[in-house]
Amino acid sequence: MSDLRIIVTGGRKRGSENDYARMGNILVDIGEYWCRAVDLVIIQGGCPDGIDALARRFAEEYDVPLETYPADFTQHPQDAVEVSNQTMVDRGAHLCLAFPNAPADGPSLGTWDMIRRAVAAGIETRIYPEAVS
Repeated sequence: MSDLRIIVTGGRKRGSENDYARMGNILVDIGEYWCRAVDLVIIQGGCPDGIDALARRFAEEYDVPLETYPADFTQHPQDAVEVSNQTMVDRGAHLCLAFPNAPADGPSLGTWDMIRRAVAAGIETRIYPEAVS
C-alpha cells in the first residue's frame, strides 16, 4: 500500500466551521475513493490558525498522518514562507488543495505562492475560493 500525499494550503482567515466542513468533506471523499489502494498523508505549513490549523484538526480527528513544514523566520527572515512551501513540494505530493482567502480578507500571498510552486512541480492543484455572500 502506498501513500496519497496531499498538501493542504490556505489563508489564515479561512478558519470557520464552514471551511472545516468543506475541507473535511473534500478529504473524506478523496480518502473514500482511494481507500483500498493508499493511505492518506496530509502535508501543511504549521500556521497556528486558518487552513493549516483546520488540516491539523482533521488529521487528529481522522487519525491521518500529518507532516508539518513551518516557516522558519530565524533561518530565512526574508523568504521563510517560500522556503517552507518549496520544502513541501520537494518532499513530494500527489495533490494540492488550496483554500485562499476571499479578496476582501487579504491577498493570501503564501497560498498563491504554494499554488504556483505545486503547479510548476506538476502536482495536481485544486483551488477552492471562499464563497462570497
